[in-house]
Amino acid sequence: MEEKTYIRSVQKTGKATFIVSLPKEWILNHGLNKGSKVIIEVLDDGSLKVMPFTPARKIFERGAEAVLEMTSGDVTSIERLLIAYYEAGYDVILVKQEPYLSEELRSGIRKVLLRLSGLEIVEESSDAFILQSIIDAAQIPLSRTLERMENIVRSMLSDIEKGLEENDAKILESVVERDNELDKFYFFLGRQVALAIRGRKFATSMGLEDSVLALPYKTYGKCLEEMGDTLVSMSRYLLSGGASLQEEYKRALEILGFLERSFEWAVKAFRENDEGASKAVSNLYTSFFLSFGQDLYKPDVIALSASRFLSLCIDVVEAHVEKRALLSS
Repeated sequence: MEEKTYIRSVQKTGKATFIVSLPKEWILNHGLNKGSKVIIEVLDDGSLKVMPFTPARKIFERGAEAVLEMTSGDVTSIERLLIAYYEAGYDVILVKQEPYLSEELRSGIRKVLLRLSGLEIVEESSDAFILQSIIDAAQIPLSRTLERMENIVRSMLSDIEKGLEENDAKILESVVERDNELDKFYFFLGRQVALAIRGRKFATSMGLEDSVLALPYKTYGKCLEEMGDTLVSMSRYLLSGGASLQEEYKRALEILGFLERSFEWAVKAFRENDEGASKAVSNLYTSFFLSFGQDLYKPDVIALSASRFLSLCIDVVEAHVEKRALLSS
C-alpha cells in the first residue's frame, strides 16, 4: 500500500485548544463523520498515532475500571469523585444512575471533564456514561507536566504586574481564568504520580530514576497549584475594587518583585538541586517580612497572599531537600 504524507497547519480554537485537520480520504475510508471519536496515542518517540475509536478497542492493557453508582443525593459530589478516580489512575469509569441519568448529573460530568486531560465520554445511554482515558500519562515525562505548570505560574505573576502597569482589569481577569488550566495540569500530575508509584516501569517511562521520587515531585506540583490560588486571590482583590489599581501600583510591584525572584530561585533549587538557590529563597522570605511584616497584622490581602506565596516557595525548597535525600539513599 502506498504511503502518503500530509502536511497540516496547527490551528487554535478557544483560549487553550489546538487542532489539526485530518485528511478527508482517511476520514471516508474509516467511515467517520462529524462527531466521530478517534484515539490519539502518544508514542515513545514523541509522535502521535491516530486510530478510529471503537468501544471494543482496549487502549491500555493495564486499564483499571471503576463503577460509580450515583443517587440523586450524590450528584453534587460527582466532581470530586471523578477527580479522585482520575488521579488514582483509573482508565475506565462507569457512572450509573437509576432509573436514568439526571440532567444535573450529566451537566456535572461534562463540566468536570473540561478539567481532566484525556478523559472522554466514549459511550452514553439513558442511565450510564462510560468515561475512558485516551491519553497514556505514563508516556509523558513528568518534568514536562511540571514545566507547563511553572510557565503558567510565571505568566500569572507577569500578567498581574502588567495589569497594574496598564491599569487593565481584563488582564487581571485572565489571571483568574488561567487557574483552571493550572488545576488541569495538577490533576494530570496526580495521575502520573499514581502510575509511577505502581512500579519502576512506569516511573522510568516518565523520566524518574525511582518510583519513590514521585512523592517530592507531587509535593512540588501541589506548591505550584497553590501558588496559582494565591495569585488568583490577589487578582480578585484588585478586581473587586478593594483597592485602586493605581493606588496599589507601587507597593504591589515591589511585592511582586519579591515573588518573582523567590519563584525563580525555588524552581532552580528543585530542578537543579542548587543549594545557593535554596539560600536565596530563604533570604528573600526574611527580607519580605522585614519590609512588609507590619501589613500582615491587618486586613491586607496583597501582603497576606504574597506571604502565602513565599511560604510555598520555602515548601518547594523542602521538597528539593527530600528529593536530594532520596537520590542519595
